[in-house]
Amino acid sequence: MSRVAEIQSRRDRVLREELVTDWGVKHALKKIDERTSGYGLRTRRSLLTNALRLTKGIAPEAHRSLAACREILGYDRPVELYVKPEPMVQAFCARSVSGPIIIGISSRLLETFTDAELRFVIGHELGHTVFDHFAIPMPATATLEDVGGKFVSRPVSLKLYLWCRAAEVTADRAGVVCAGQVEPAAVALLKIASGLGAGVIKPDLDAFVSQIDALHAAPAACADERDAEHLLDCFDTHPYSPLRVRALLAFARSQAFQRATGKAADGIDESELERIVEHDLAVMEPTYLEDRNEHSELMRRVLFCAGVCVAAANGDIAPTELRALRALLGAKNVDIPEQLDAIRKELVERVAEARDKVPFLGRAQIVQHATIVAAADGVVEQSELDELTKLAQGLGVDPQVIDHTLAGAAAPMD
Repeated sequence: MSRVAEIQSRRDRVLREELVTDWGVKHALKKIDERTSGYGLRTRRSLLTNALRLTKGIAPEAHRSLAACREILGYDRPVELYVKPEPMVQAFCARSVSGPIIIGISSRLLETFTDAELRFVIGHELGHTVFDHFAIPMPATATLEDVGGKFVSRPVSLKLYLWCRAAEVTADRAGVVCAGQVEPAAVALLKIASGLGAGVIKPDLDAFVSQIDALHAAPAACADERDAEHLLDCFDTHPYSPLRVRALLAFARSQAFQRATGKAADGIDESELERIVEHDLAVMEPTYLEDRNEHSELMRRVLFCAGVCVAAANGDIAPTELRALRALLGAKNVDIPEQLDAIRKELVERVAEARDKVPFLGRAQIVQHATIVAAADGVVEQSELDELTKLAQGLGVDPQVIDHTLAGAAAPMD
């Protein structure tokens, strides 16, 4: 395994190998190819008319950063760098079957990033190309459908998003190798998360990374009515920014990073590195919604009972709340019983059982998803909050989690 190949995250590699053999994924990719072939690289045409191509003469420092990243990652195909007049701190990469790879950055990013931070961004975008993440276009592959429905099943769709987040971890590692050290990479992610330059904020990576603990205790919900599937963290294509920072800090202590940057390889091995990263990313993976085991069945039953009780707390179960509960449980028909007293009694029993058998993160996720049901109609009434508070207390989760998740949803980080 080459030094560059060694930086690929384990989940990126393993899930990619599984997904490309799936029947639904293969047919979705074929259909995507049929729909997009023959158009050329429309992104490049749009940039040529609405952005500035950064040539060596126009932006020599940016070009030196690009050249350094290409050499480090061993990428020798043509690459064009563009800057777009945008106030947001952002970047993207695009490719076509033929022609150059396109890397676009915003004017705000170019103005506020140091050379090392810029190398992280360019290295990240090139990393997607080096590891061929474009071979499975996302989210198109997971969402493509025809008259017969979606091409991929719900479990495969979840796996596609899981792979997508793992691919971002790999690209981040490519970026930090290009930056040469972890601090500029982490600060770049902090700037991307905040939209602020170094002159406005003082980078405090410890404080930023500590947000991960809050994520474990306060998973995100949504205060506004939206498509039910998009309420779930597991349908996000990117890990949360503090998760990405801590993943980079762990990678910087690894033997893979040390070898890739020519240092003595005396850090943590691959197994320990991936254990750390995968533990943090688990906050975005409500696997109990899909797994078939005793604990997952218990958690789903708690969620069903809690969802019904929370939705009915104000005397009327809204259709949007019912749709959210059905989407969460992956069921087209979640029957709402006429006798709610029986469900309330069962909820008390199931909550006590879950508190003994289910780890804290799982219990926090139940509170999260019950909150999603309550918020699905855009309004969380006091009676629903009271029901959520009782649920959280019964599960041993701080009731402040409910307020924090709803407040966080009003201004999500990613």
